[in-house]
Amino acid sequence: MTINIIDPHLHLFNRSLGDYHWLNSENPPFWPDKSLLQRDFTIKDLAIDNLTSSLTQDKIKLAGFVHIEAGFDNTKPWRELEYLDNLAMESGSCKKSRTVASINLLTTPLDFNQTLDKLQQHASMIGVRHILDEQAYSTLANHNTQSNFARLNEVTDLVFELQLSLADESAKEVMPLLKQTIANNSQLSFIINHAGFPPTEINSDAWRLWQKHITTLAKYANVFIKCSGWEMTDRQYKMSWFSAVSNFCIGAFSIERVMLASNFPLCLLANKVGKKLGNKSYQDYWRDILESTLIKQCSKKEKNALLYDNALDIYKI
Repeated sequence: MTINIIDPHLHLFNRSLGDYHWLNSENPPFWPDKSLLQRDFTIKDLAIDNLTSSLTQDKIKLAGFVHIEAGFDNTKPWRELEYLDNLAMESGSCKKSRTVASINLLTTPLDFNQTLDKLQQHASMIGVRHILDEQAYSTLANHNTQSNFARLNEVTDLVFELQLSLADESAKEVMPLLKQTIANNSQLSFIINHAGFPPTEINSDAWRLWQKHITTLAKYANVFIKCSGWEMTDRQYKMSWFSAVSNFCIGAFSIERVMLASNFPLCLLANKVGKKLGNKSYQDYWRDILESTLIKQCSKKEKNALLYDNALDIYKI
């Protein structure tokens, strides 16, 4: 049997064409292993077709993906979409794909509308992202931001990638603003990136805070969640933690609003488990997912939802 996967959160790099300010060694984040990312990553690096699970002998096929903006050119974000359009043509890839572009929520509504109009000229564009992280409160409290969200809400079948930590104390201050923003823009789909960065210490105060915020956001029908980015919190994360986080997200959101994703190529920063040495490959990542406790306990329909069907529907692929 073949297991089809749509990876709804990955990044491709072309450092000769793009800026990628954050990838330069002199700029944050100051990761000691950032050099592993300082090269180009193309569609060819996503080759997992016909990879076989050692447990089930099922073949694994990457049937599609969603490219999330990677800082190619944040002043002219449509340039990244032009690059991706050309990349798809050159590679001759038959994989289904969508793109999520960078956009600046803080800019004036006039500039915002002009940028959005240029982005919408690309048929692959399904959504936008402005990374909130530590600036979540000041960004959401900004008048331009709320006006610009209202503009996004007018666009049919658009998603906003919601990236911030839901596990730290600052999230308590952000949540009222975030809830109001989501409620005011009910046509816009909000997709939580990286499961809201859950802490590795289960049963800690931070874990309970994360659970509380996940449960709150799950009450909104236009909010969805992607479980990925484990290596961002812990390079040596355990698959038991992956399963615990994903199970909680499924319980809160229902299985129809949860997607499993990779965060490629950042997933390559994670260490292999067991006796194997070195860093995970893209193939390792998906094999570990498919052999996890979470997937083992899923029915065929549930597994397909997490790995393929939900991304197909939510991103209109």
